Amino acid sequence: MSIDSKEMSHPHYRGEDAKDFHIGQSHETLHRVYNTWTASAYQVLMMASWTCNVVLYSTVFDVGGPMMLIYSTIIVTVGQCLMMSSLAELCSVWPYAGGQQAFTKYLAPQRIRRFLSYLVGWVVLLGEIATVCGCSMNSAQIIASVVSIHQPTFVPETWSTYLMFVALTVLSLLFCFSQKHLPAIAVLGGIITLGGGLAWAISFLILAPKQTASFVFTNFINNSGYASNAWVGFMSFYTPIYALYGTDGILHIAEEMRDATKSAPRAMVYSMIFSGITSVMGALVMAFCAGDWEKYMESDFPFVDWFVDILDSSAGGSALVIVVIVLLNFLIAVGINTAGSRLAWSMAHDHALPFSNTFQKVNQTVQTPLNALFLLIVTELVIGLVLFGSDYAFQIVVSLGGVAIQFGYLIPILMYCSRWLIWDASPSLRCF
Repeated sequence: MSIDSKEMSHPHYRGEDAKDFHIGQSHETLHRVYNTWTASAYQVLMMASWTCNVVLYSTVFDVGGPMMLIYSTIIVTVGQCLMMSSLAELCSVWPYAGGQQAFTKYLAPQRIRRFLSYLVGWVVLLGEIATVCGCSMNSAQIIASVVSIHQPTFVPETWSTYLMFVALTVLSLLFCFSQKHLPAIAVLGGIITLGGGLAWAISFLILAPKQTASFVFTNFINNSGYASNAWVGFMSFYTPIYALYGTDGILHIAEEMRDATKSAPRAMVYSMIFSGITSVMGALVMAFCAGDWEKYMESDFPFVDWFVDILDSSAGGSALVIVVIVLLNFLIAVGINTAGSRLAWSMAHDHALPFSNTFQKVNQTVQTPLNALFLLIVTELVIGLVLFGSDYAFQIVVSLGGVAIQFGYLIPILMYCSRWLIWDASPSLRCF
């Protein structure tokens, strides 16, 4: 992707700034296979907001209950939409695979520019790797739970769960292998997200016994073990943040989008608004159709028992869990690995990775940075080994992924605000 001469002559990027202006752009080009709508489908899949509420059923009823789920989801939706608008504005100026790392490189003061951009790149990359580990391990554990429903004598062992994790992770590699199929996978994921959400909402609204409005909107639940309701209320924001934090995927595929300076930011905002609305609607459906939540909470995976109980069918509930939740988890892992490989590829061009000459290469046959993709897959398989030491430790690693990605959102926005407020020097080439 070449840099426009108009951009190079921008008055805020002269001298040392001008030397660094190209950093963040990936030197080898990829085919432009995405448009606004396929990228929007990709981002809707990446967030899959309503499924996150479902998967965190036990968290919802431990910290705050449906009341806090609804209110916190509304607040987080507004905040994430504002944040996404800020990132979309930056993407319209620098639509490069480095995403937040590239933004930080351009906006940070010269003396800390390289360090801060490398830090943001590494933090976001590790956050994406941790998120994929969480998706794949969650799917492996759900599959084991479904099997135990139909085969009560089956007791999942750590090694069998890890083998399923390995199978899902390696399979995601195969789906990421060829660039030309990625838009179709994104559209399929978007359709499953929307169609699965409608199927879940309609069936549960018809079949589930309904909770009262008082329970949904005014009943605060604290089963966390913490005495402070204020702290528990604060903790309840984890669920909607988890549902809506996968918002940077489009940043990393921007170099593969046609008319990226306009289509990428539009897709970011469109998908964020759509996912925010579906997240609020999903929270309302979940709250009113929660069923016998106290009984479900005795299970390791309450939402699986919830599905089976409401649908009054072990086969039906299990099928909906596998087809919607597990399949979406898998496609999300494919999407995040795609984004992460592009980020690693871009970082390698900035010499922000060891063996950068290896990881900056693109396989021209499949139009994919395969070495960077292999790096992610191997790292994910290694992190999965933490499960043999402690499931709790593994969950901590996965949870830190969300914090890491939010950090990656925050830094470039702060750099932009400081540049604007202190030096009155914000980019003037925005197309969005």
